[in-house]
This record gives sequence, C-alpha cells and structure tokens, in this order.
Amino acid sequence: MSEGFKRRTPSRLGEGAALKEEILGAAARLLTETGREQDLSLRAVAREVGIAAPSIYLHFKDRAELVEELTRRAFGRLVAELRDAWEEEEAAGPRAALGAMAHRYCQFARDNPKIYRLMFGIERIEGSRERATSHPLWTVHQLWVEKVAACRADRSGHEQVERLAKLLWSALHGLVGLAMAVPFPADQRNLAQLVDDYLDLML
Repeated sequence: MSEGFKRRTPSRLGEGAALKEEILGAAARLLTETGREQDLSLRAVAREVGIAAPSIYLHFKDRAELVEELTRRAFGRLVAELRDAWEEEEAAGPRAALGAMAHRYCQFARDNPKIYRLMFGIERIEGSRERATSHPLWTVHQLWVEKVAACRADRSGHEQVERLAKLLWSALHGLVGLAMAVPFPADQRNLAQLVDDYLDLML
C-alpha cells in the first residue's frame, strides 16, 4: 500500500449510493484544485476516497461520465436556485422576478465559488458538437430566454429575446468573474447596483 493511502471502511450492502457521493465529492475537490479535466485521474479520485480504483467503475464507466455527472448536478443546482428566485418575486411582476433571478445568480457564484469554478472555470477536454447540444449549460440558457421573453411580452421576436438573454447572462458572468478575481473583497452593494443598472438598460 502506497504511503499516504488511507483505506475507506468498506460499504455495507445497500450503501453504494453513499460511496458514489464520496467519489463525486473527491472528484470535485481534485478538479477545482487542478483546474484541468485532463489532470483528473480515476486513480487519484480512488486514492482521495480511500478505495481501490476498480471500485469506481461500479458507479462510473470512465472519467468523462464522472465529470459529466458533476457538471449536470452543478447546473441543476443553479437552475433550481434561479427558478426559486423567480417564483419568490413573480407576484411583483416579471421585471422584479427577472431582477431577483439576476441577483440570485450573482449570490450563487459568491456563495459557491468552487462549484462555480467547476461549472465555468475548468479547462475542459473538448467534445463533439453533437454532444454539446445536450450539455446542461443549455438548461440555464433556456431559462434566461424564457424569463426575458416574459419581460418583453410581444415587443420582441424570438431572435431578439435570445440575443438579450445571452447579453444578460454574459454581463452577469462577467460581473461575478471580476468580483471573484480581484485580490480583495468585492463591494457587494456596488455589484448589486450594476446588476440593476444593466437590467434597466436592457429592458
């Protein structure tokens, strides 16, 4: 047994789901440390969990499937947060609800910097264009399109709504990216004001 390896207590019957979660957690930690998907090895993940490498194949067929599951979960969590924000303010009108979504997006990035980096900051192994269409990124995109359309009513065609949704998401991503990159605490009040200013300009 190699130095530094700590063997995990074997799972009992029916505890396979717990091991799967441990594998996902270990992979997420390693990915956010290296920043590169190609540097992630199943052997390293197994060592982090304290299991033999072949045990991972009981849950994931390869590294690509493991990273895909991590990515799917992260985007699913973000979509759930954004939908909650919309629903909480929907009674105040679509403009207020879209504003709540935009602020929640920034809050999600601030509160979960490692998850956000996993979603957007990891250097990925490039896949095919065919697989790109099923990436969970599109669930966030479609949500922005849906909610921007609700604010625009009949004043914009679908193409214009798509463009506005992309501009909004790009602006928010840029704002939180800058806030996370500077070597000092970002001014959260100023960030919130910038979000509101952008929404006013766009809508």
